[in-house]
Formats: sequence, C-alpha cells, structure tokens
Amino acid sequence: MSAEHRAYLRTLVYAALLGVPVAFAAVLFQTALHDVIHIVWEVVPEELGWAEPAGWYVVLVPGLAGALVVLASRLPGHGGHSPLEGVGLGGVEPRHLPSVLRAALASIGLGLVLGPEAPLIALGLALGSVAARLVRTGETESGLLALAGAFAAIAALFGSPLVAAFMLFELAALGGLIPAQAIGRALLPGFVAAGTGWLVFTGVGDWPGLHTATLSLPPLEAYESVRVADLAWSLPLAVAVAVVVLAAHRLGHRVAGVATVRPDATLVAAGLLVGLLAVVFRAVADRPVDLVLFSGQEQLPLVVAETSAGVLALVVVAKGLAYALSLGAGFRGGPVFPALALGAATGVAAADVLPGLSATPAVAVGLAAGTAAVLRAPFTAALFATLLLGSSAAEVVPITILAAVVAWIAALAIPIPEREQDTPVTPEPSDAQPGVTSAGT
Repeated sequence: MSAEHRAYLRTLVYAALLGVPVAFAAVLFQTALHDVIHIVWEVVPEELGWAEPAGWYVVLVPGLAGALVVLASRLPGHGGHSPLEGVGLGGVEPRHLPSVLRAALASIGLGLVLGPEAPLIALGLALGSVAARLVRTGETESGLLALAGAFAAIAALFGSPLVAAFMLFELAALGGLIPAQAIGRALLPGFVAAGTGWLVFTGVGDWPGLHTATLSLPPLEAYESVRVADLAWSLPLAVAVAVVVLAAHRLGHRVAGVATVRPDATLVAAGLLVGLLAVVFRAVADRPVDLVLFSGQEQLPLVVAETSAGVLALVVVAKGLAYALSLGAGFRGGPVFPALALGAATGVAAADVLPGLSATPAVAVGLAAGTAAVLRAPFTAALFATLLLGSSAAEVVPITILAAVVAWIAALAIPIPEREQDTPVTPEPSDAQPGVTSAGT
C-alpha cells in the first residue's frame, strides 16, 4: 500500500472519530438556540401575563437582534458567512466561532427569517480544522477533515444524514470545488463523519435538556396514483415557487446595497421592519406571528395544515419580505429553510384554488421547488422532498423530480445579481481552507 493510500485511510478513520464530537457540539448549539427562542418568545411573555406577545415586543425583539449582530460583527470573523452568498463551505477559523455563533443565535433566536444550517456548517468546518491541526495532517487531508466536520454538523438537520451528505456532495460538484474525478474520494470522509454523527443525534434524542432540530409534516391525504391534472399544474407551480424565492433574494440584494452604506442602522431598522411585518400579519390574518418569524422549520406543519388560501397568500407575502430583509441586512443564518416554508405555503395555497390539483403533490412541488431554487441543486431537492413526504412519497416521486428540475431551470433563467460589494460582516478571504470555498446561490 502506498503512502498516499495509507494517509487517505487515516483520514477516513479521523473523519469517523470526528463525527462524534462535532455532532455533539451541533446538538449543544441547537439546544442553545431552542432555549433562546423558548425564553424570549414564551417565558418572558408568560411572565408579563400575555396570552401572546404584545405588538411592541414583537417589533422590538428583532430590532434588538440587529444591535446584537452589530456587536458580534466587531469580533474576529465578523459574524461569519452571509446568507446572500448561498451555503458557505469556506474555511472558518476556530477564533471566529464566538462571532459566528453569537450572530446566529441573535438572528435566528430573536425571530429573523433564517435557518440554522449556516452556523452549523461553520461550526463543523472550524472543529474539523482543529482536528486536522491536532493530528497534524497534510494540507489535502486538512481540507478533507474540515469538510467532514461540516457533514457531521448538519447530519440530522435535514432529517437524514443522506440528505445532508448528498447536499454538500452536489454543491461541491456544482461549484467546481473539487475536480470531477476526485469528488467521491474527496467527500467520502464527510460521508463517514455524517454517519457517525447521526449516531450521536439519535443517541441523545431522549436526554433531558438537549434538543435537536426536527423537520416533519402532518399526515397528508393518501395519493395512490399520479393524475394528469396534478402533472399539468406541477410545472407552472414549480415556476411560481422559484419566482417567489428568487424575488426575495433579489430584494435581499437591494437591501444589501443599502447595508453597505449604513450597515449598523440597516441591521436595526430591518429587524424592526421584520417584527412589524409579523404584527401586521397577525392583525390581518388572525394567526400567530410565528408563521412570519423564524426559519419556518418548526412551523412547517402549521403551514401545511392551514386551510385558508388567503392566509397562505399573506404568509408568502409577509414571510417573503421578512426573508429578504433578513438576507440582505446582514443577519446571520442559512437561506434554505425559509425557502422551504415559502414553497410549502405556495403549494398548499395553490391546492386550495386550482381546480384538480391535489394537496399532496402540491406540497411535494412546493418543497422540491423551494429547495431547488435556493440551492440550485435539483438532486438534493428531489431527495429531500421525497423523504419529507414519507409514506406519501412513492407515487409523488415523478412530480417531485419534475418540480425540482423545473425550479432549477427557472433559477438559472432568473439570475440573482452579483453583489457589488461585500457587506462588512464577510469573513476575511485569507482564512479560507485550501480547496474549499462557498457554493449555492
């Protein structure tokens, strides 16, 4: 066996061992995020005697998040990767983690419309980098271990380590981060780390005080065979979902242009506006502010169970605007789960108003198209939506695949403008790991 092969086998072993501590660190972050949301949005209102948070409180809290992100951006790392740049796979130095995690906890925990995937990936990349230094691997192996840490950190976030591994696999391939002939070899350590990390997520599921993110749907109506009407409606619906998601991103870039001039004021003002959107939505729709605030990850069952097309249309408008503000103002988090929620809301609303469109395929189209539009990764989008649908997935798979592909084509046809200038909270390029960069929209 050559020295190169021995080094690669050692990297696989290190990756398997790395998956355990990284996954546990990810659980701790998710627990901290859960506790922040619980205290701010449940405990404090209950202590003040409110059946639901007062309007001024809903507006103030996201504004406070803006101020906290401003403070976090002053630390080394400047708050981490911008969600406008897609899913970041660039190197993260361990000394940047305090800034990255504080900015994410403030943004996501205080109600901004972003997901936890970005800070978890940053956490995994940083811990993978630490592991590489401890075992003194070569430059190539160090990059592989850093990426393996990212795999392990998000192994449970998408409900399956297969989805997380497949997503990073596809983004690395589409982004040209790794030569085509080396993709399997380069990402296998991450696949191994995702598997061992999943053992941790499942093992601590019943531990008191610890919380892991869950993503599930309520029971959907049985769907026994593909119908022509559903196929016909699925194509324009997938385009509509892609347009909604991409419109939010384009608006986010406009907000980012303002943020380059007055970044601190933009963060606070955008937070206040997100809270105001949630208050106006509650007053008009008579539904909780949770449907507008947050990533939509835990609110997805409420969206799918909603029976009013008018309320769902308001969700799409209000959450879409809040998503754009959260993306562009400089808050920190991931772009995937809000797009998923917008897709689901659009799909359910369409099933309520379009003749002949069944709810189950409409939800499948919304989930697949929303994911494909934000990630531009149609294979991951189809797999993710299929696994989420569970027992309802078998007959819907063709529709899911078509929706993912159509949304991906729409995303390519509606380009998102390049940012003219990075916001002040972008990590320094000098800290990037060799061979690993960012991917996504």
